[in-house]
Amino acid sequence: MIVPLGRPRPVSRFAAAMTLAGLALGGCHKLDGFDTRPGEAYCGAIVGKPFQAGFLPENQPPELALALTLDTSKLSSEPGILSSNTAGLCGDQPLFQDAPLRAIPEVDRDAISTLSFGDGHEHDFFAWVDSTCQGTMLAVVSLMKNNQVELRLFKPARLPPSGAPPAEQPGFAVFHLQVAPRARPGITQKDSCGF
Repeated sequence: MIVPLGRPRPVSRFAAAMTLAGLALGGCHKLDGFDTRPGEAYCGAIVGKPFQAGFLPENQPPELALALTLDTSKLSSEPGILSSNTAGLCGDQPLFQDAPLRAIPEVDRDAISTLSFGDGHEHDFFAWVDSTCQGTMLAVVSLMKNNQVELRLFKPARLPPSGAPPAEQPGFAVFHLQVAPRARPGITQKDSCGF
């Protein structure tokens, strides 16, 4: 004898939403895997032409290097600290010296926050960062699926006169960063990147 099972019960909207949220979270890379531990930093040098302009003194080889620490639990406030070596536009001073990345909350409410940079990107965010001699810059930070970080810097400036030196020009630069080998306790971010 076959017993009828009856009509299936409707699934509540809340249960359906929770199931979808669980599936979405289960398929995502945990961003805290990008957090640097004490003594660690993402390190890397500027990518040469044609991926940079306005960041290096004239006739200088591309030796500008960055050190970046990250704390993804602070993506809405200060998600990182940026430092650099002294090969740049600020003479004997580094271009960045323990400069906090400052979140731009308004961007999170705009369609630009959903901009996709490609398949290899896990998460991208925008931040302000203050240099020691070149003013405030826009940083676009890309957390990559290969556990590296791409950092793009935009340096705004007025329209320069013809022949103006790089320090007076608007600028753009790309950096490919990866975590330096973990240093022993007490080693600072800068030491882990070699500067």
